[in-house]
Amino acid sequence: MAKRRITHDPHQFVNTATDRRRLQLAVQLALPTCAHVLARNFARSSASSYWLLMLKTPGTAAPRFLTLRIADHLLWLTNHDQLTISWEAGNFDAVQRTLRQELTPATLQQYSYQLTTTDIMTLRLILHLEQHQLIWLVQLAPEIAKAYKNQHFDLRDDFGQAKLLLGNMNNSSLQLVPVKQPAFQNHLGQYFGRNLLFSQFTSHHLLRLLPTNQWIRPLLKVLPPTPNLEQQLAVLYGTDFVRIYVEAIRQQARLQAISS
Repeated sequence: MAKRRITHDPHQFVNTATDRRRLQLAVQLALPTCAHVLARNFARSSASSYWLLMLKTPGTAAPRFLTLRIADHLLWLTNHDQLTISWEAGNFDAVQRTLRQELTPATLQQYSYQLTTTDIMTLRLILHLEQHQLIWLVQLAPEIAKAYKNQHFDLRDDFGQAKLLLGNMNNSSLQLVPVKQPAFQNHLGQYFGRNLLFSQFTSHHLLRLLPTNQWIRPLLKVLPPTPNLEQQLAVLYGTDFVRIYVEAIRQQARLQAISS
């Protein structure tokens, strides 16, 4: 996948807090009345930004959510749940006009999603593991890993076929535990495609998947609680799955005790 030619200097935007505020104002002014920004984050090395929108329709109980990406280059992920808007970094009037044109009721319905009880439990597990310094990783095919975002990565086919691992958040070569749970892995791929997880490349063709906390935490505040989480996860993903992550937490605690 060839990189898209950029005719402006995106670093003039990403390093300027004032411009970020101007973009946020442009987005807010362009949103329909049923939508508001629940969270947003800006890429550090490009003019890309990601926006978590919450959509509320009168008469409906459960909110819908939409991941909006505003960027000056193509996304390396395919089969993702994101509405992508192209822009020339710094042209705030143009991006506001584009958003107003694109954010139609039909588009909002097409790209928005609801979070099920399964999603809520899975996201809470991801945060619970992070509190114990544990994250999920996938082992990429060598050609994808070496390309470093210059080759498409399909979140349905490539992600589902990748080896899933549970490992230490700070040392990706430490305590790597293989986990085979296709349903759980499919959910991870979906959250990655919604920017609820973000990635970091590491050695041995590994891709670290870290929770986008500034998105997940606001989400969980507006979603129902999930009591008896561990028992529900055992029903959902199996007792072996729960046993693996519980043992990983125990092992992590032993390692911390040794190092302290």
